[in-house]
Amino acid sequence: MSSAVQIQTYRTLDADGVRDFIAAHPALAQRLGGPSTEWSVREVSDGNLNMVWLLHGSHGSLCVKQSLPHVRVDPAWKMPLDRTFFEAAWLRAATPFVRGGIPDFLHFDQDMYVLVTECLDDCVIFSRLLSDGQGDPISVAREIGCLTARLAVGTSYLSSPFEKVWEQERVFLKNKSLTRITVDLIFTDPYIDHPRNHFHPALAPLVERLRADQKIHRAVCALQQIFLTSKECLLHGDLHAGSIMVGNDKIAVIDGEFALSGPVGFDCGLFIGSLVMAAFSAESVYRDQIFQSIDIFKESFRTEFLGCWSRRPDNGDLAPCSLSGRDQEDAFISSYLEKIFREARGFSALEIIRRLTGYAHTPYFAHLPEALSGERQAEALSFALSLLTEDQVSGG
Repeated sequence: MSSAVQIQTYRTLDADGVRDFIAAHPALAQRLGGPSTEWSVREVSDGNLNMVWLLHGSHGSLCVKQSLPHVRVDPAWKMPLDRTFFEAAWLRAATPFVRGGIPDFLHFDQDMYVLVTECLDDCVIFSRLLSDGQGDPISVAREIGCLTARLAVGTSYLSSPFEKVWEQERVFLKNKSLTRITVDLIFTDPYIDHPRNHFHPALAPLVERLRADQKIHRAVCALQQIFLTSKECLLHGDLHAGSIMVGNDKIAVIDGEFALSGPVGFDCGLFIGSLVMAAFSAESVYRDQIFQSIDIFKESFRTEFLGCWSRRPDNGDLAPCSLSGRDQEDAFISSYLEKIFREARGFSALEIIRRLTGYAHTPYFAHLPEALSGERQAEALSFALSLLTEDQVSGG
């Protein structure tokens, strides 16, 4: 579809427009039940990018997301509309491996850039639970470890022929606008004096070091090279605690619009970095529990990864069964897991740095008194810098 046609057919929806849109799609309307005039439509846009509504009818519920032609929180920052396309593509690609761990995909409209999914009723964003000192980080970490491992094996050369992996990569290589945001906000802006950056005054000495320390810059460049050139599997691309919903019997990853092909350790690192920041903002008992959940995540990932590896199809082109053996943790897979966790440490450091000194901040420290918030953020940032200056962070 040409850009001209997109401009003619696209229009930004409001609550009434969302109601009319769903009413025009019988299968979706039937899921809600009852006349459209009786549906409740609630706007719950919380992220930086898109509009989101929750609809409830007599029989059920839906979640509707629409891309805007700009960043939602900054209309001057213009954006293409295709991010819901990539989220829809990620949901479709991930579903065979993590069904139940992501919302059910229901519909995507390529003219209006509207994505419709299962509504995660009675779920709460994981980052809010962590900020409030509530929830069970260990259970969530265990489930996310399993989910990321299944995607790491299931969407990679380990279990698929290169033709299939390349076709998947071809789709997500077009996700240039959001990948540019990732490159800028994670790998570039925090290390320079950029107008989008902001940080607590207590971090000023550490930020000064961040912008001047050549060892840190070398580590960042090494991780950036891995991110841009290592196409190992399909990534969520923004896997932090704000992209996870938690309910009584549900843990689901949402907001896959940053999806791309990349290194396995990237998603792992973003999730670990999010937990580290939550831990530094928490009081002692809950802090210990969150730090423990990081170990649980890694062990869960390792166990599930090895299980998926042992059960993988015979047509994978990386380390085929005829060379490596299916029933043992051989030298190849042990080395591969070490590489994943080594790179994850580095990416976790970058996630901490960008959330404390860059554009899109974490909510974890907002509940603390100003002075204590600065102190805890400085502890977290110092920890991240120590990770980046370790010789083993990126293998060199």
